[in-house]
Amino acid sequence: MTTKNDTSILVKKIITGIQSGQLMDENRKLPSEPELMERYQVTRYALRHALKQLSTTGYVYQVHGVGTFVRPQQDIGSIVLDHTGGLSDEAARIGRNLTTKKASEEIVPVSAAEFLPDTWDFEPDSRLIEVKRYRSLDDVPYVLEHSYYLQSVIKEIPEKNLYGSLFHYFEQQRDTKVGFIDQLIMSEPLPKSASEFMKLPIDSPSLVVQDETYLNSGQLLAFSKQYYNYRIAKLFAVKKVH
Repeated sequence: MTTKNDTSILVKKIITGIQSGQLMDENRKLPSEPELMERYQVTRYALRHALKQLSTTGYVYQVHGVGTFVRPQQDIGSIVLDHTGGLSDEAARIGRNLTTKKASEEIVPVSAAEFLPDTWDFEPDSRLIEVKRYRSLDDVPYVLEHSYYLQSVIKEIPEKNLYGSLFHYFEQQRDTKVGFIDQLIMSEPLPKSASEFMKLPIDSPSLVVQDETYLNSGQLLAFSKQYYNYRIAKLFAVKKVH
């Protein structure tokens, strides 16, 4: 059985081959499936799973009966909105280094949350784990992640994991595997703490990605707002028609 981690490793290997120029021909075509299977010592199922992920993130496209081709990237330094892993992994995919410079964690009642999802009804006594992470991209202040996790679903988050990949942490837990994430893109004034981190005036414009993270069961795990530094943030999305 192919795991998400196996697929992620294979995807990274294929991307490395593409970026080095060793994997595609002059027409930007990848080798055939048998050649790729032999090259990476993987099954057809594993390869197709990886190619599907690369297609979803806008890296390749497939022409039926012809083969798989590498898409010209509109901006090779942009973050793909539809990435299937954590933000740290997506940054690494494009050769960037995302690090958490400061983090805080606090248990709060739902009534104290600064924002709530419109699609979920909370019990009055619900408790949330509030997390703020100040993250830099190649040592440049990049994003404030302000998140709330349902304590009824995840009891605690070890402090060391606040400075790593929270996505990986939840994936490794037996009962918190992420099923799907809903995202809303909007603009809002930059909060004071984020403006201080990014060295921008308070209430500066900010690109905000608001998301809700659900388990495979449909249970809400977390909701958050990500305030991006408008000077360097670039997000990329692919619209597949057929």
